[in-house]
Amino acid sequence: MYLIVGLGNPGAKYHNTRHNAGFFVIDKLAEFFKIESFEFENNYLYAVTDHKDSQGDTKQVVLMKPLTYMNLSGKAVKEFYEKYEISKENILIIYDDVNIDLGVLRMRPNGSDGGQNGIKSVMYEMETDEIPRLRFGIKGGEEFDKQRSDDRFSLADYVLSAFEEAEYEVLERSVETAKNAVLSFIDNGIADTMNRFNGSTAEVNKPEAKPELKPGTQTDTQPDTQPENERENNTN
Repeated sequence: MYLIVGLGNPGAKYHNTRHNAGFFVIDKLAEFFKIESFEFENNYLYAVTDHKDSQGDTKQVVLMKPLTYMNLSGKAVKEFYEKYEISKENILIIYDDVNIDLGVLRMRPNGSDGGQNGIKSVMYEMETDEIPRLRFGIKGGEEFDKQRSDDRFSLADYVLSAFEEAEYEVLERSVETAKNAVLSFIDNGIADTMNRFNGSTAEVNKPEAKPELKPGTQTDTQPDTQPENERENNTN
């Protein structure tokens, strides 16, 4: 069983805020798995589905949204963990990170909380920092840096603010890429997923460059039609 947890705050007031990036990814995964509704259980919403990985093996996947509000997210994770005895290496926590630019993802098998209270609560309740996590960048670039230099700036207000319209395209790409990173985590493990998805989502999604063909060159897709005796002469 895999437990995929997106952190955020419940309620319409927080629906489209930066702090709810984890919820965005869970919603995208629910869309992928064609999950129409979540079940309610004490401190969280959850949905259970089956996923056939790249090897053809079927794995059970649980999507979770804690309802404890961000700062107590660990209570929901611990409650589910103790009830179903999931391996910690099969848990993935998805959360917003204001220290990373919007459009950048970072997956790690462990680490510090980086000042993010949701993952801090998870680490406290689970009594370990050995919890795989996917950090979703929400920082708004140069404009954010300008605001942060102002003495009146409030980081709490910023993370609870909505994304700007100009950020929507990058936000949507990031959510889609994060969804794919989660599927890769389930299919291929964390090491392979880190190598493929850590960094800019623009780079992850960039089409592979096609080799430039120059006159007189031969590609791997072209058969070598040169007679064998002539090939031997060319090696001299």
